[in-house]
Amino acid sequence: MGRHAWPRGRFFDPAPWAVLTATIVWLLTIYRMTPCVQHDATKGVDPYQRMCYSDIPVIYQSSGMGKGGGLLSGLGIEQSPLVVALMAFCRAVVKLFGAHVGPTASPQQILGAANAYWGVAQIVLFAAFLGVVVAAMLMGRGSDAGVGVDSWGRPDGPQRRSWDVFWVAASPCIYLAGLVDFTLVPVCLAMFSMLAWTRRRPVLAGVLMGLACAGSLQAALIAFAVLVLCLRATRLSELGRYLVATIVVLAACHAVALAISPATWWRSFHGTFWSGTGLGTVWYIVKDSTGSIVPWVGWISGVLTAAGLIALAWFSLSIPRRPRVSQVACLAVIVFFLTAKVYSPQFVLLLVPLCVLARPDWRDWTVITVTESLYFCAVWAHLGGMSLPGGSSADIVYWAAIVLRLAGEVWFGWGIVDDMRRPWVDSVRIGFTDDPTGGVLDHAPDGQDEVTPDAGAPGDLGSPVIAGDRG
Repeated sequence: MGRHAWPRGRFFDPAPWAVLTATIVWLLTIYRMTPCVQHDATKGVDPYQRMCYSDIPVIYQSSGMGKGGGLLSGLGIEQSPLVVALMAFCRAVVKLFGAHVGPTASPQQILGAANAYWGVAQIVLFAAFLGVVVAAMLMGRGSDAGVGVDSWGRPDGPQRRSWDVFWVAASPCIYLAGLVDFTLVPVCLAMFSMLAWTRRRPVLAGVLMGLACAGSLQAALIAFAVLVLCLRATRLSELGRYLVATIVVLAACHAVALAISPATWWRSFHGTFWSGTGLGTVWYIVKDSTGSIVPWVGWISGVLTAAGLIALAWFSLSIPRRPRVSQVACLAVIVFFLTAKVYSPQFVLLLVPLCVLARPDWRDWTVITVTESLYFCAVWAHLGGMSLPGGSSADIVYWAAIVLRLAGEVWFGWGIVDDMRRPWVDSVRIGFTDDPTGGVLDHAPDGQDEVTPDAGAPGDLGSPVIAGDRG
């Protein structure tokens, strides 16, 4: 096929094949979790040995959800407002279809309802997974390749669907961690927020980002990237609408939770910021090896995170060409994961689509996928007591898995930094491409430098691209 040909038809469209791939991966994910399905209330299963642990049925049984009552006011479930709403929705669906939910439910009836509740959650999470796949397909490399560009440097033809979506749809990380809890839902909302921002709809993007942050505050790191780059490009009007919508929606979600049960809301809020050292971090290695908790670990971790984000903001504002939104967002997430005081295996779900959008390189994708997958296996072996070397009380195997995970994230982050420093090697920025995820930032004048029309060739990746400068 010649280079001027325009491929058409379903065989040249990644959408049906990406959806098919995601469906197969999700069915395999469900199948992988079946060894942890408990059928007898008197006979438990070992989810760590089988590496199929999930918070979803465990919380249903341990929190008393099967006995009815309000999740916040009655049971005091300490989860984010969006997750609590999802839990209430899944329980309502289970009850609607005939499961016994109430004070008179027996242990076996509670177990049956918990399994049905888990099944409903799997459907909800599958819809969220498809949403992440679709968003990645519409924002990935080559998605802004139209038939031409208008006077402002924007594509004036139909946008394409990116084949990079398969790195999300077929990700082993989704297969391993997709059903640990409800994390995929806020990840889906965060990706659709990025998509709305890409389509130059800042208010809708802010609403979706507020909902995503109400499910997981890690999504706010994407808003951090938008904030930094809008300040550099002086897109203050769009930034203001985006931030106001985000804050209003996030505040409204927390206000509802606060009104229902102030005590539960405060415990959840306090646990988010002032919990102790958790699994998967350098702080845990220090704690496990010395037998003592690092003093003021929450404050130390918070200061390091803030310092890392400030350094990232300074770097993004000072380099010659404005970086892409997905690059800064992915680096912000990596900075947080490197310095946080806890790292749960499902945290990788936010990193997967951002890595594909920020640096679609199969070598680096393989590095971070392998290291995250090894950590996923190691954490369950550690919790099940299966990774301790003979005659040793120190789980050096788990420590090595943590170090490998951190090294993989540093490796991938350094690749993004190199692309930001040398944009001409960025595989996303080919031809007239600037930032497929930038929205109003795409091909916008860069406030860093003043460039005259003869300062460089059109599309010169070594200098800022000025809107309208197309020779």
